[in-house]
Amino acid sequence: MRSIERSAALAATVLVPLLLTLLPLPNVLAVCDQWPQVRGRAATPDGLARRVRRWLAFGRGPWRSTCLTRSLVLYTLLRQHGYRPKLHLGVAGDARGFDAHAWITLDDRPVELPATVGSQYRRLLVHGG
Repeated sequence: MRSIERSAALAATVLVPLLLTLLPLPNVLAVCDQWPQVRGRAATPDGLARRVRRWLAFGRGPWRSTCLTRSLVLYTLLRQHGYRPKLHLGVAGDARGFDAHAWITLDDRPVELPATVGSQYRRLLVHGG
C-alpha cells in the first residue's frame, strides 16, 4: 500500500506544477480537488510538507520551487491523505512594491510556517477546507 501512496504523491509532485504552467489556477485547483485518496495510515501534515520541500528543492523540470507550487502540491497530498486543507493566496505591501505568498492551513493553523503568516498578508483567495 505504501508504494501506491508514494507513486500517487510523486505523480502529484510532477503533474501539479506542470499543470500550473499550462492551465489557469482554477483549473489546477479542480484537478487537485479530484486527486484520489489513498487508504491506510495517513502521513502527518508536517511530514508531507517536508516531503514536498525535499522533492521540489532543486526546481528540476518545467517549474520552479515557489511557495505557490509547493503549496499546491502540499494541498494535493494532504487531500490524498484525507485531510481538509485550505490554500491561501495573499499580498503585502502597496502598488510600488508588494510581496505575494501562498500557504496551507489545517484547522486555521499554517502547516510548517509561523502561526503569524496569515496576519502578514491580505488574503486574495482561500480555497478548500
